[in-house]
Amino acid sequence: MSFIKHSFFIQFFIVAILLLIFSPLSLATMMTSGSKTAYHYVKQPTAVLAGYQAFYIDHIGRHGSRYLSKPKYEDIAYKVLTLAEKNNQLTDMGKSLLKQIIGINALNRNHYGELTDLGRKDISLISQRMLSNYPTVFKGQKIEVISSTSPRAKETAEIFVKPFKANYPDIHIFQPPENKQTLLRFFEYSPAYEAYKKSKSIKTALKSLERATKTADMSQDVARLIFTADFIHQLNNGVALSEKSSIKTADFVIAIYQLYQELLSFSPETLAGNHLDFSDYFTQDQLVWFNTVVTAKNFLQIGPAFDAKGIQVKIAAPLLLDMLKTADKAITDKNVDANLRFAHAETVSPLATLLELEGAFTAVNSVEDYPSVWQAERIIPMGANIQWIFYQSNQSNQPILIKVMLNEREVHLPLPTNNFPYYRWDEVKQYYKNKLHQLGLTDDSASLEWLNKVK
Repeated sequence: MSFIKHSFFIQFFIVAILLLIFSPLSLATMMTSGSKTAYHYVKQPTAVLAGYQAFYIDHIGRHGSRYLSKPKYEDIAYKVLTLAEKNNQLTDMGKSLLKQIIGINALNRNHYGELTDLGRKDISLISQRMLSNYPTVFKGQKIEVISSTSPRAKETAEIFVKPFKANYPDIHIFQPPENKQTLLRFFEYSPAYEAYKKSKSIKTALKSLERATKTADMSQDVARLIFTADFIHQLNNGVALSEKSSIKTADFVIAIYQLYQELLSFSPETLAGNHLDFSDYFTQDQLVWFNTVVTAKNFLQIGPAFDAKGIQVKIAAPLLLDMLKTADKAITDKNVDANLRFAHAETVSPLATLLELEGAFTAVNSVEDYPSVWQAERIIPMGANIQWIFYQSNQSNQPILIKVMLNEREVHLPLPTNNFPYYRWDEVKQYYKNKLHQLGLTDDSASLEWLNKVK
């Protein structure tokens, strides 16, 4: 078989499998929902090497699906729609949209930032699968758990450990003091990173998408479904919502699209019960493009961006160092079943890039190209996680092995191996220690001091 035919067969096979796993609707939704994607699990069994068994897990996870973190986009939508309504400048679809925005407000009121029921369910299932898939790891000894100070991260941690407590009533759940936030919220402790986020290069790249002709044309098409021609003319010139804020057509449509993504944090039953459905307002092409526009911020600020060795990635180094240390300690002491950490997309994505996990570390020269190399829905969906699974042989002269999972999918590391997805731990550890050494971070470094100085 020629290389071309062989390559085509592989691509065809992958697409066929995806179509079997996901309905066309759910697959399309995943491709347009970015970091708001609800967690999807696909079973990926790999036989354990003969004579080996799992004995320890090092884990970092994002919180589960949540309510809106703040009412920014619903406020924009509500104010613009009510202004149009007062002057009888809403179409029937516009009137329906206004009712839905009011429904979104009612659904999220008093719950902003909290986990949804779907988010709680997904986190519980990830935890249960960890127990089920790696029974030899959990011996009822000790589990070390740390979480971000965010309430939703704390609740995620509580949900995650419940099955462990149920299975092992006497297990010791050790939670260090909350003074370890430099490990989980490192993005708040680096002056250089703060400057990077606000840099001209980031702002210019984002504006290039927001102000693209394609964005403007698609925004006009969506607006025509919602407003009369007279109001669209006003909106094109800018509608004042306050003394300091003016909204134009693309701003409004992007806000509506952001709400479309946010709704994916709720179960289909919740959405149907509250009569929330934005699918009539966007074509598939529009969904894909607006996802490109709004998710670019993730790629640039917490992904590989234009330099996969940039400050937005370097800041995850203290967390990587801690994972190396806790793994070595667990291997030596043999008294810890797992280290579990719970934080945010801003934690998981830079770490995935620093680790050079496949699909997570390719930079681009032009921001428009990023969707071809980096998909937020595969790297940082709600409930995103990186798991290091450690294996030991029943023969003392055999090396310890590690398998790395990104969202419970086996992924390649930047090292050779003859037994994928298994790698020699000594080689993996040395590779990452070398990276940390190049960044000026050693076993004796103080994380906060390092984060303050790193450029």
